[in-house]
Amino acid sequence: MMITSMASAISGIRSGGKIFSVGAHNIANAQTENFKRTRAFLEESSAGGGVSVTLQADERPGLKFPSSETSFSLREGSNVDPGKEIISNLQAVNLIEANMAGIRIQEKVLGSLLDITE
Repeated sequence: MMITSMASAISGIRSGGKIFSVGAHNIANAQTENFKRTRAFLEESSAGGGVSVTLQADERPGLKFPSSETSFSLREGSNVDPGKEIISNLQAVNLIEANMAGIRIQEKVLGSLLDITE
């Protein structure tokens, strides 16, 4: 059971890293014309005992802004909201930190058990 909870915590750390990477990618492309953000969803792993990340393209249109070529045409910007991306990245960091704390506790318990058996 201890090993299963360790694997679950590791999957949480990996998932947090993936969510953080998706947010960073979205922020890096926030000024790219017609860029569509990617959304990351945390889900229970189909194998059980852990979580995984599902990615989905957000096809909503971005803000329109005047074309530099003519004042009569509009171009579409990205649909990235930097505020939402920052919040998502902070949540990903919290996910990683919480799972790291779980691993540290499991390591202490396992170390104590090994000390008892010696």
